[in-house]
Formats: sequence, C-alpha cells, structure tokens
Amino acid sequence: MRCQNPYKKEQQKFCKSSFQSEYDSCSFTQLSCFDTKILAKQFDQQTNDSQELTEIDSSFSDNVQMQVEGFEMNDLLAKFECISKNNISKNIIKSFFSYLLDKKNNDLLTDFVEKGVQLTQARKMAKNYFKSYGFNNNSLNKLIQHPKYGKAFEFYLTFEAEIWLAGSKVQQKETHLIYIDFLKLCCSNLKYSDHLVTYKKNKKSKFNNKI
Repeated sequence: MRCQNPYKKEQQKFCKSSFQSEYDSCSFTQLSCFDTKILAKQFDQQTNDSQELTEIDSSFSDNVQMQVEGFEMNDLLAKFECISKNNISKNIIKSFFSYLLDKKNNDLLTDFVEKGVQLTQARKMAKNYFKSYGFNNNSLNKLIQHPKYGKAFEFYLTFEAEIWLAGSKVQQKETHLIYIDFLKLCCSNLKYSDHLVTYKKNKKSKFNNKI
C-alpha cells in the first residue's frame, strides 16, 4: 500500500486554494472592468442625449427669438408706412445736427466724425455738411450710409434721440418715436432704407393718379 505524503496533500490544497483565489480575483477584475465599460458607455450616451437636447432647446430658442424679432420689425414697418411723415424727419435731423455741433458734445464730433482733425475745423466741416443737407429721403439715405456722419447719426438715434424727444416741444411724439426706431433699423441694416424710397415713389404715384 502506497503511503501518501501528508505534506504533499497540504501543498496541493494550498495550491488549489491559491489558484481559486487568483481565479476569483481575476474574474472579479474582469467583471469590474466590464461593468465600468457599461457604465461609461451609458454615461456617454446620457451625455450625448443631454447635448442633443441642449442643442435642440438652443435652436428652438433661437428660432423663437428670430420670430419675435421678425414680428417686431414687421410691426414697426407697418407702423412706419401708416404714419404721417410731414416734418418728422426734418425735426429729427435738425436735433441731430444741433446735438453734434453742441460744444458739450465735442467728443462725438472728433471721435466719430473727424478723427485727427482739430475741433474748430471739425465743427466747420459739420456746419458745411448741415447747410448742404436737402431734408429729403435722398439726403436721409446718404446720411445713413455716410462713412463718417452715418455712425454719429446711429449713435445719436440709439442713445440721445429719445432724450431729446422727451424734452422737446414737438407734437406727435409717438409718431416721432416710430420714425426714430425705423431709422435705427435702417442704420443697422441698410436694406430697410429702401422703404424711404418706396414711400417717396408711392406718394408721387398717388399724386399722379389724382391728376
């Protein structure tokens, strides 16, 4: 009868136990890695879904904003077409040049209109431009598109025109405000200044039809 070595038996048991432990450890590690990959994939998917929802929401908000601005512009243009424009433009232009030539506002003249030119010379040039102004739609279009006075005019319409209007004695202030808002729109987008020409043509056409 073969004698079994008790030490060898214990050694086999130890090896088996160690191997099982290593196997369990390896399996656990692989499982952990597998779970981590799944979680990472789920997280990436959730992140992508969140980004897509954010982009959709942002796009929707932009579209709504564009629609609101479109409605506002269309409403402004409709109001502009309906108002009586007699002397309205003339009042606004006169107030602009009065503001421009005011000694308190020399920085507007030298910063926006005549950079690098001495103040006395800049004022003289502005006065000459004002004297040559024709107070008609053609002159108004040229003022809006002028490389120097156009920017000063936009500045005045944006920051000072309503202050002037509030303290002035002109009638039809609401009508003046509509005209000011329309001119601001023309300064920001020159294509809207075509409405000035359209108004002039329509007015002439109506007059000819009466003859």
